[in-house]
Amino acid sequence: MKKLTTTMMLALTFIVSASAQQIGNIFDKYMEDERFQYIYDGSDLQEVNEKGLKNNGQKMLMLNVADANLMESFSDEVQKAVKADGYENSTYVRHSKNKVMGYVKETSARKDEVTFIQNGNENIMLIWESYTK
Repeated sequence: MKKLTTTMMLALTFIVSASAQQIGNIFDKYMEDERFQYIYDGSDLQEVNEKGLKNNGQKMLMLNVADANLMESFSDEVQKAVKADGYENSTYVRHSKNKVMGYVKETSARKDEVTFIQNGNENIMLIWESYTK
């Protein structure tokens, strides 16, 4: 019984840690894809903002391909990732076919913000910012 409990706890820990980094997995998956532009700002200075949060860096993926299937599948993948990672929707702005969705996940030690911008069928931008408290 003790082995079964230990095995179940290890499996649960693995599942939680694996699903906790779905946004990170998206960046890892597409950063070398030629259809996407990948930008990483490591924030070497680790500046502290007005809320006392230390900026750990920013990653951006931009898709500028007029491929409706790719845009739709990427958008679906991002939506599933923010849900799996436990982000809360913080903002939603829609103007015509343009959408901006903001998501936040906060713990006692860290705050992550994800912004998803879709400009009709022309381009998509995914921004991930990480802060330490």
